[in-house]
Amino acid sequence: MPEPSPRLSVVIPTWNGAELLRRYLPSVTAAMAEAETAGLSTELVISDDGSSDGTAAWLATAYPQARVIVSAANRGFAFAANAGIEAARGEIAVLLNNDAAVLPGALAVWPEWFADPALFAVTFRALDPATRAFATGGKLGRFRRGFWETWQNYDGARGPSFALVGGFCAVRRAMFLALGGFDPLFAPYYWEDIDLSYRARKRGWRIVYAPSATVLHEISATIRRHRTPWRRRVVIHRNRLLFHAKNLDPGWLRRHRRWRRLLLAQLALRGDFAYHAGYLAAWRLRRAVAAARRRESSEWRLPDAALAVAAPPADAQTPGPS
Repeated sequence: MPEPSPRLSVVIPTWNGAELLRRYLPSVTAAMAEAETAGLSTELVISDDGSSDGTAAWLATAYPQARVIVSAANRGFAFAANAGIEAARGEIAVLLNNDAAVLPGALAVWPEWFADPALFAVTFRALDPATRAFATGGKLGRFRRGFWETWQNYDGARGPSFALVGGFCAVRRAMFLALGGFDPLFAPYYWEDIDLSYRARKRGWRIVYAPSATVLHEISATIRRHRTPWRRRVVIHRNRLLFHAKNLDPGWLRRHRRWRRLLLAQLALRGDFAYHAGYLAAWRLRRAVAAARRRESSEWRLPDAALAVAAPPADAQTPGPS
């Protein structure tokens, strides 16, 4: 008889992250063992994004129970996460960065929340591993001066989240695949998780924040090694522009276009030209954006105005941006 599928798949994208996996995987497998003891079947999937540090060979020896998906080239977070979740067999996929340590009880969060068939994802709470200070939680979002602002957090209470955080969240796998996963348009990183969240919520699906699911996260440990600060800023600007051009309703898109052109002049006066480089890079992708917009718009069920998460639950705290 075929082996029954696990209900929970833990998926970890990684690129040249053997050192990080050595440090953090023990906490992941301990949390999985805890879930198994509670009667929840699990599997571990590692999506190796073209590593050159021997990650796959090391995993074969140190974690033979892991299913390792290997890419021949380094293509970025979106590709690696998509490949891992596509290969997963669980109803729910827990997506973790390779630099995240899972605290006890985190993987027990999903059965309670995913009883709601309209729930797409749960986003987790993150603490700084050195200080244990709050780092990231539920996300607020408001549309202001032609752009969505998405960096404000809240903590201390369960509630709606504007977006999930791709480095530590749980998603309903069938919905993730229906969305086509993370859009490779945003490769190599940044804004792909906000884009995925927005597309899901525009279909009428929900995302919630569960502070009881907590990780320790070494922020951007992999990304810092990948490009210079200047190049990362260019990518952030490019992908922020791509997100808005791809996802906004026509009326809000016209408002966004006015503000994004105004920023060209404002930031030039400040001598900050990373935005201009990002603007040019986004313009070069305009045909791909238009095609993606046409594909997705037929699935829109809610207007942009309905997607703001302007205030946290009454019993929450707002520690600040992440």
